Amino acid sequence: MVDPRISFAEDHTREILEKQRQQQMAAFVAVTEGEVSRTEERIRQATALATATSLFAGSEALNRRTPPDVNALLAGVKGARLMPPGMQISGSHGEVAGAHGKFFVRYRPEPLAIEILSLGNVRDDGPALLVRIPVDGMSGTNAAGAALYMATSLEQSRVPAPFAHEAEIVALGFAPEPLRAAKLPKP
Repeated sequence: MVDPRISFAEDHTREILEKQRQQQMAAFVAVTEGEVSRTEERIRQATALATATSLFAGSEALNRRTPPDVNALLAGVKGARLMPPGMQISGSHGEVAGAHGKFFVRYRPEPLAIEILSLGNVRDDGPALLVRIPVDGMSGTNAAGAALYMATSLEQSRVPAPFAHEAEIVALGFAPEPLRAAKLPKP
């Protein structure tokens, strides 16, 4: 014979454990699929795209084949198979599509400069981002001469003009952020 109170206690315990498991799963999904995770992914993609386009443009300039405009630059990057994984050219004016955002490549051949403006597809994709290479003496730079600016609000509706001065970028509601990179061990 089974005591009903024990059965009730076991059922109640199972319910509590199941609720805890569901809460843990919801928290895990929120962390791995939420705004922070998607923003971090867009930062990685924007910096990879900035790196690929700037290296290609620099190499072509050294060989006296400077791409005349952003379309030629992106065609060259694609042709050299340097387009970052999961990204593809999606427009004729320097637009590249990623899973969680649109990336607008801004290119200046002389003096060579690249900017990547990234806007999320939906609110959960995070704030607007701007990656700039090279940067001379501006805050937000790292040793490689790159800068990252992040909109301070998800409702950011105005974006900086191409190659705007840092003061204009900050006035539009973007804040310089450090570019974090893994340091490789010295040989």
